[in-house]
Amino acid sequence: MSAAGTAPSSKRRELETALIEKCWKDPEFKKQVVSDPKGMFERHIGRKLQADLKIFIHEEDANTLHFSLPPAPSNVAELSNEDLEKVAGGAGLPDQITDYCEFPFPW
Repeated sequence: MSAAGTAPSSKRRELETALIEKCWKDPEFKKQVVSDPKGMFERHIGRKLQADLKIFIHEEDANTLHFSLPPAPSNVAELSNEDLEKVAGGAGLPDQITDYCEFPFPW
C-alpha cells in the first residue's frame, strides 16, 4: 500500500480510468499522451521520472485489442490465486507516478 492507503492495483486502475476519460473528452490532451506519454506524466506530477522508465500508450480501435503482460513475481509458484489477481491487476505501477499523482487527478 502507498502512503495514501490505496493498493497499487487500485491506483493503477484509477490512473488508467482517469487517463482514458480525459483522452475521450480532450483531443489535444490525447495528442500529448500519445506523442509523449512520459513527458505528459512528468508535466502533470511536476517532477522528472527515472531516465530508464518507459511508458507506452497504445490506442485500440474496433478491430484491435492490446494486452499487457506484467513481469512475473519471483515467487509466482508460492502465490495464491488472490495474490496472482493483484499482480495481474497492475500492482507494480512505478511509485514515482502514483505517489505523486493527486487523486482525483489534476487533468
